[in-house]
Amino acid sequence: MMTHNRKIIYWAGFLFAIPLALTYYINSSFLSSVVGEGYVGIIYTLGSIGSLLALFFVQGLFRKLGGYKFLILITILSTLCFFLLSRLEDPLAISIIFIIGFSLNILISFTLDEFLKIFSENNKVGSVRGIFLIFYHLALISVLLAFFFFLGKYDFKVIYFLSFLVTFLFLLVAFFTLKNLPDPKYDKMSTLKFIKSFVQNRNLLRAYGISLLLQIFYAWMIIYTPIYLSIHLGFTWREIGIVFAVMLLPFIFIPYHLGKYADKFGERKILMLGFTIAALATFSIFFVGKAGIFIWTLILFMTRIGAASIEVMSDAYFFKHIKPENEEFVGVYRSASPVSYIIGPLVASVIFAFFPSFNFLYIVLGIIMLFGVYLSSTIRKSDI
Repeated sequence: MMTHNRKIIYWAGFLFAIPLALTYYINSSFLSSVVGEGYVGIIYTLGSIGSLLALFFVQGLFRKLGGYKFLILITILSTLCFFLLSRLEDPLAISIIFIIGFSLNILISFTLDEFLKIFSENNKVGSVRGIFLIFYHLALISVLLAFFFFLGKYDFKVIYFLSFLVTFLFLLVAFFTLKNLPDPKYDKMSTLKFIKSFVQNRNLLRAYGISLLLQIFYAWMIIYTPIYLSIHLGFTWREIGIVFAVMLLPFIFIPYHLGKYADKFGERKILMLGFTIAALATFSIFFVGKAGIFIWTLILFMTRIGAASIEVMSDAYFFKHIKPENEEFVGVYRSASPVSYIIGPLVASVIFAFFPSFNFLYIVLGIIMLFGVYLSSTIRKSDI
């Protein structure tokens, strides 16, 4: 029964990832076309602040409704946001709806995390998280290949409407297949109390630091790399689609095997190696410039070998140190993503102010990833 429930959650995660994949790499370009390139970072920052507020202050509603009803509610709202983005023309209205939708997506991810933790034995956390990540990234790769073959010729509004349709399908699947999933007896702690408890646990705090560094990497790559490739280097969206699809392949063949390794031997060495690979590959972007599509595909592929290794190790390390009823800790851990979308654009704005070259971002990002090597090295055998 536990395995059956995990499979349902895997496929739910796959469906949830499709609309995210459809919009991940066009969001920044879409917003740039609506409000101007200079305001994109501000909108992402506001969306991230909204996500943080949601993660920390919906805990009571989550416990009151239970995971299933909470998921249905926020998915209905997310479906509506995608529909409005496909229809609205007013820049202010688009910005507001984008911020709301950005916050809702992280709540859906948070809820699926909770479901998966309930049906994961502690000695299989790494492999379970690895399989979930495989399903998630299969959706991303499938969508990017679709961009290459036919979606690249459509405008942004069509892509958001497709996202609306798939999110509605996800809503139907969740409504009919997840209704019988049980809820544990969740802890009842105030926001300040569970944040304090989280910070005082060195393992959870370290896991958060590792995740935050990775999420800053993702934030910069997702916001700025599409702009760099399309606007500054002149790649078409069809070309970008195939580059990004190949780039994400490590998320298919790395997570499960490394997750099994982590279940037996721990996460320290793989985390250090992953950060090293990601840092070196990111540094190389600074020197590439207007190289061919093959070189760009290879370099971005290497960055994701590092990122895929870090992601599954970080999740395995974190979820091994909490219980199913600790949903508030999952909220704190997942706040790394919106926090990164606050820090990332702000730091990028400072960099743009002092360094006119767009690709200097990747030097700074490489340095950030090198810090992850040190942080990972602080894990001891007693922490596993």
